Amino acid sequence: MANELFKNFPEVKYQLQNGRIVTIKDFFRKAKLQGESLNQLIEYSKYELTEGERPDVVATKLYGNGDLHWTIFLVNEITNYYDWYMDTSTFENYMADKYNGQILVSTDSTDIVSSTSKFLIGEDITQGTVTGKVLRVDPTFKRLWVKATKGTTFVSSQAVTGANSTKSFIPTSVKNAQDGVAYYYDQDNIPAGYRYNNIPTGRNFFPRTFWEMEYNDNEERRKIKVIKPQFIRKVVSEFERIMSA
Repeated sequence: MANELFKNFPEVKYQLQNGRIVTIKDFFRKAKLQGESLNQLIEYSKYELTEGERPDVVATKLYGNGDLHWTIFLVNEITNYYDWYMDTSTFENYMADKYNGQILVSTDSTDIVSSTSKFLIGEDITQGTVTGKVLRVDPTFKRLWVKATKGTTFVSSQAVTGANSTKSFIPTSVKNAQDGVAYYYDQDNIPAGYRYNNIPTGRNFFPRTFWEMEYNDNEERRKIKVIKPQFIRKVVSEFERIMSA
């Protein structure tokens, strides 16, 4: 799996032709400073990753040498495996881990935080026979991120109360965390790529969920730059020069 391949990537050792050993951290620190020097030597092409395709597989396919996967990291400025495209199974596990629990949406932000009271991160909450913990307090989107510790799930239209804050409100809706709104976007894309926390007055905006946001971001990682095979020897030589300096 990709996670196993990249597990210790930031600490990978590289031996130069003069025998000197450098770590991957030094590689990125020094090589990025002279990125323009590399750009003058090489040309790039676009490559779209297939499901589960690892960088060493790509390097073998393009250059006949899987050990040259570090060049893919260099040109795409990737410094850890979380920035690599995730296959379906890895993506699902990532989402389940990052977005566990539920989101309780309120009518107004003051239901969550007001001048006199507020829900507290980590406090116990109750709703009938269901109890849980507050994971995050988010007045901007008028919601609490919670995780049930006893009982099945939280529901809408029934009061939720904090054990320490004693604050209480009735959720207007309850969603699985990954189905919550990450941001709003303008379908006309003006300005391009801008993400709004709230819907601006008089404009037609749409919500994008955390699942959609993460999925789209992951799909973008499919599209990487690669060094054209005819230039790979020049890149390795330049790398040797930079790291030996």
